[in-house]
Amino acid sequence: MHYNVLRRSIKTKNKSVYRWYYSYIDPESGIKKQKVIPECKSRAEAYAFISTLPDLDRKTVLIKDIAKDMFIPGSSHVERLSEHGRKLTFETLQRHRGLLDKIVSAFGEMELKDLTPAIVDNHLRSLENRSGGWKNSFLETLSYIYKEAPFCGCEGLIKPNFMRFSRNTKKADIFTTEELNRFFDKELWENSRDHLIFLCIASFGLRLGEARALQLRQFIFDKNAVVIDGFCKRNGERTNYNKKGSNEDKKWRVAVAPDTTMQLVYNYSFLNQIQADEFVFVKEGKLPVRNEYLEDVFERQLTKAGIEKNGRKLVPHSLRFTYVTRMRRDLPAEIVQKIVGHTSIEMTEYYTRAAIPEMVAAIQNAIPAVNGLFE
Repeated sequence: MHYNVLRRSIKTKNKSVYRWYYSYIDPESGIKKQKVIPECKSRAEAYAFISTLPDLDRKTVLIKDIAKDMFIPGSSHVERLSEHGRKLTFETLQRHRGLLDKIVSAFGEMELKDLTPAIVDNHLRSLENRSGGWKNSFLETLSYIYKEAPFCGCEGLIKPNFMRFSRNTKKADIFTTEELNRFFDKELWENSRDHLIFLCIASFGLRLGEARALQLRQFIFDKNAVVIDGFCKRNGERTNYNKKGSNEDKKWRVAVAPDTTMQLVYNYSFLNQIQADEFVFVKEGKLPVRNEYLEDVFERQLTKAGIEKNGRKLVPHSLRFTYVTRMRRDLPAEIVQKIVGHTSIEMTEYYTRAAIPEMVAAIQNAIPAVNGLFE
C-alpha cells in the first residue's frame, strides 16, 4: 500500500471533530506528505478514495521524453524502423525531427495519455500559415510517437483517430505597399541578416529555399542581376538546379534586383567577409539558415509590424506573389515568367550556363520596374 489512511481529531469552534487523512512518501522529494480526504465519513470511504489516486510507483513519461531520441541516425528508434523495413533517408529523418520540435514545443510537457484529438485539432487549426499538407505531416510524425511510447514505459496506449486536413489549401495572398514598408522597417528586426534575406525574397521574387541557398557568386552587382541556380532542401542540402529541374535539366534563371537591395547585399557580404562560393545567410558556422527558423521569424515580424491577416494567407511565399503582381504592372507576362522561373516551353532555351549573359542582357529593361517594387 503506497497510501496510508488515518483519522485525526481536530478542534473547531471549541469542539473536537474527526477527519480522515491520507499520507504518502513523495517519490521525487522523499518527503512524507499528508492531505485531508474531502467529505469522508468512514474508513471504507477513505479507502475507496485512495483507490482512485495514481500509483506512486508509476514513472511519469512526458511527450518530450518519448521524442528525445527519435529519428536520430544511429538511435535505437531508427534501428527498429530499419529492422521493420523502414529505411528512411537522412532528408526524411531531418523532416521528422523538425516536426518533432513543433510537437514538443506544443505538447512536450504533457503525458501522451492526456493528449486528446480535440487538443491536437484545435492546435493545428490555429496555425493559419500552415498548409493542409504540412498539418497532415505533423499528424504522421505524431503517430510515430505513439508507436515509440511502449519502448519508453508507456504501455497500453492506443493512438486516437485524428482528423486529417484537405490539401486543397488557399493560395498565398499579397502585401499592400503600406504593409511592405511596415514589414521591412529596420527598427523592428532583431538582426540585419534576417531583414536582408526576406528583403531578397521580396526584391528578387524568390522561393524560400532559393533565398536560403544564395551564395555570393550568384550576384552580378554591376548588372543588378542575380542568377538563381539552385535551392536548399529542408535538411540544408543545396541543389545545383531549380524547382522542377534536375541535374540534366537545371532550369536556371536570372532575376533583376533593385539598386538598394543590391547595395545592401554588397555591404553585408563585405562586412562579413563572405567569399564567392559561401552561403550569404548562415546561422551556425557555414550552414544556411533553417527553413523552420525563417518561418518563425516571418510570423514574429508580422506581429511586430502590426500586420493583421484578417482571413488572408500571409506566408513567406506571399512576398514572391507580391513581387509577381507588382512586376506585372510594368512588364509583359512573358518577361515576368522568365524572371520568376514559372514553367513554360518558351523558358527552356534559357536554362543553360552559356545562356546566362543573354539572360542578363534580356532583362536589363526591367530594372526601372524592380526599383519601383516598394512604391
